[in-house]
Order: sequence, then structure tokens, then C-alpha cells
Amino acid sequence: MIGQPEWQYKQISTDLIKQIDSGKLAVGTKLPSEQQLGELYSVSRITIRKALADLEEKKYIKKQQGRGSFVLDPQSAETGIDYVEMPGRQLARHGYHVRIDLDRFSILANGEEPTIRQQMGMANSDYLYVLRQTYYLSGAAVIWKTTYMNFGDFPMITAAEVSNKEIIPMLEKRFGMKVPRMEHSLVSGIKADPRKILGVPRTAPDGSFVEVHTKYRNDSGSISYMSKTYAPSKARMFLIGLNVHKEEDTMSEPHILLTRIDNRLVHGQVGVTWTKTLGANLLLVANDEVANDPLEQKLMKSTAESSGAGIRFFTLEKTIQIISKAADRQKIFIVVKTPGDVLKLVEGGVPIKEVNVGNMHFAPGKVEVTKKVYVDQQDKDDLMGLVNKGVNVYIQDVPGDRKTQVNF
Repeated sequence: MIGQPEWQYKQISTDLIKQIDSGKLAVGTKLPSEQQLGELYSVSRITIRKALADLEEKKYIKKQQGRGSFVLDPQSAETGIDYVEMPGRQLARHGYHVRIDLDRFSILANGEEPTIRQQMGMANSDYLYVLRQTYYLSGAAVIWKTTYMNFGDFPMITAAEVSNKEIIPMLEKRFGMKVPRMEHSLVSGIKADPRKILGVPRTAPDGSFVEVHTKYRNDSGSISYMSKTYAPSKARMFLIGLNVHKEEDTMSEPHILLTRIDNRLVHGQVGVTWTKTLGANLLLVANDEVANDPLEQKLMKSTAESSGAGIRFFTLEKTIQIISKAADRQKIFIVVKTPGDVLKLVEGGVPIKEVNVGNMHFAPGKVEVTKKVYVDQQDKDDLMGLVNKGVNVYIQDVPGDRKTQVNF
């Protein structure tokens, strides 16, 4: 079994992915050993290792030293992947029988869909894909999705490639789409006839609805993918994070241990002392600049790893969008730079109950509150804005220090 072709490990990887997506291999399941898989597929252990490495890169499994490989939960923030755009996969994982119908597949030119073209920065002569899909649960239509794609970024897609299946996995595989880049916005309310706006089939129910608008930008910053995903509220599901609830329409609350304001974000005091004292297993750095600075991330990651905690870097908006997807096992310690950043998170719906003011360095126009905390009028307003919203806000440099309640 020497010199086995590359297609073998890819075929094995694809087969295992199908088993995971279908639920046959459930979240948390330990995969058979390399030897057992080799015997099952009649290939060498080297080929199996390549297949497992492919699965780990795609965030389907996680290898644990000395224990084996385990199936990951795609809804966990650990995976770093946002599945708003793949409702079929999530519904199947919750035990539903899902059917996806491709109602429309068009490639437009000559200026059709002028509003969409304008939003995506496309010329009238550019080719534009328009796809419309309907998701059925046990025969009932519950989700309608319309997708627009720039042909130049995703050339030569055929209807056969997207019939009766999710689109995103194909875009990831063929074109290297980076799903975490997707930007989502949520709309909810009541429409007299949402079908006219969305262009969905006439079987769509009227009344209250939940709708997600998604954009994806290519490496040059241009929008190459847009979608609108619509579901009536009575379908009892939320499209943000696809937290599916069979009995109630409420999202689970993330386990946020503490939020700290620190100009330096993650350093030894935060990454080790506070993290270990709190018992946190995930440090979430919510900062627009650092979320796009690989060098800063690398430095902070090395500090966090010394405490045994994981670390994620999100913009403030991404934090607002993704925090509800956190698994219950994740004990989250959020770190931000300014009081205004925390206020934005709270106003965006992040359930922050306790804020620790750590380091706020001196700058012109700021006055001393403690040796480590200096504030200006904007800082005071933002901190009191948090207090007035019922957040417990206090100054404390290290865990053993006395807490000083904020009251300006």
C-alpha cells in the first residue's frame, strides 16, 4: 500500500464528513483508531492520517493528545465557523429531516437586479448568479433563502452543484471561501406580505418573521456574495447561530464570567492571573483593530496559552453577532480596551452583568481615579451608562485588591 494516490485520503475525508453531517457520527463521538480506519478503508495509516488532518483543518474533528480524534460541535465558537448560512446542516443535527429544493438558478447580465448590483459594486455587464432555495421539514416549507454571487469570484458553477444541498460547503471547497468573514444582520417584525419583497413562493406564510441578511467580501474588500434568509417566527427557530428550539423561542445565554476594561488587552496579569482566578477556559478579545492584526494576535495568544485557556479575536460587531452561539461548557472572559466598547456590546445585546475596570492609562485631558485608572468625561459617561443599565461596574487591578464601585 505504498504510493497510494491523493484521491484516496480525500475520498475517506469526504465519506467521514458525510457521516458527521448526517448525524451518524454525533458531536463528541470518538472516531475509530487510525489502525481501525485503515482496516475499514483498506488503506495505510499514512493515508488515514492525511484524511484526519483534512478533517481537523476543516474543523470537523479535534485531536486530543493520547486520546484520539473527536467530532466537534459546529455551533461551538471553538470552531471559528459561522453556520448562519447553512441552516440545513444545523437542522439535520437537531434531528430534523431536511429537504432543500432549488427553485431558481439564473446567471444574469444586461443590468438585471440593479439594486443588488449597486450594493455589490458590479457593472451592468457583469454576470450575476441568482439562486433561490426552499427548506422543508417533514414536507413543510419553513425557510426561504435567496443568494446572489458575483460570477467573477465564483466562476462556472452549475445548477447540478447546488441542487438539493447547501451552497457554502461547495464555495469553501472550490473557491476557498472564508466563512468567518461573513457579516450578518438580523431583521424581525411583522410584514403583511413578505413574499413580495423576498420573491419567495406563494406558499410562504404571512405574519411575524425573522430574516438574516449576509454579506461576504473577497480579499480586495468587494462584496462577492449576498443572501437573504427568511423564516416565519412560528417555525420556532432563530437564524442567528441557528439555535433551534422545539419548545420555546429563546436563545441560550452565554456563560460570561467577567468583562474587563484594559488598555493593554491581554498581558500576563490578564492572560494568567485573572484567567486562572476566574476559571475561564476562553478569552474573548473584542477589539476592531486587533481582530485584523495577526502580529498582535500572535503575541496575545502565547500569553493566553500559558494559562491553558483558548483565545479568540473578534470585532465588536462580530462579538455581538456570535456570542449567542457559545457552548455552555465555554466559560468566557471578555477583554476590551475602553468603556465605550463595553457599552456598545451591552447595547448590542451581549448579556454582560459585571465589568472590571483594570488599566486605563493616562492621556491628555484625563484625570486620575486610581494609580491605574484615568478617565475623561466620555469615559465617565460610558461607565455610568453601564451602571444605569444595571451592570455591576467596579475598579480592581488584581483579584486580591479591594473593589471600588464606579460612581461619577
